[in-house]
Amino acid sequence: MQGGVNTIEKLHIRQPVEIVIGNTGVVANTKAMVEGVADRKRKHPEKYDLIFEQAEAFAIIGRKSLHEYNLKKVGALMNENHYLLQEIGVSHEKLDLLVDVARKQSAYGAKLTGGGGGGCMVALTPGIELQERVAKAIEKEGYEVLRTRIGVEKT
Repeated sequence: MQGGVNTIEKLHIRQPVEIVIGNTGVVANTKAMVEGVADRKRKHPEKYDLIFEQAEAFAIIGRKSLHEYNLKKVGALMNENHYLLQEIGVSHEKLDLLVDVARKQSAYGAKLTGGGGGGCMVALTPGIELQERVAKAIEKEGYEVLRTRIGVEKT
């Protein structure tokens, strides 16, 4: 976030990389999640300011790591970001389960995505074999999975 304005930047990476998106099947109320975070931030501004500063630093380092195609670093940052999201109270037991399943199958990193409280998680799984191992483990737990790649240029 530069100058208080959210921007979306299209990142180019060296080559496409496989990811797994696991769906908890839990539909969350994003508005309620955002309001909950805002309320907790008002009550504990120092704690939340520090967490948001850490998350922003992770995003900046993650951007640089993607440009360098340092996927191990990107994965580690995803893991750290998930811990921060747990700290601010937007994770869910099923999200945490799917993140743990992905990590146990050697995903480079995994974290919730979206507003939290349910919904989906994303795991960084370079290579078809790793992607398939993580996806099958999540499906074995009874959850829906999307196998896809990021960094694919449309022609």
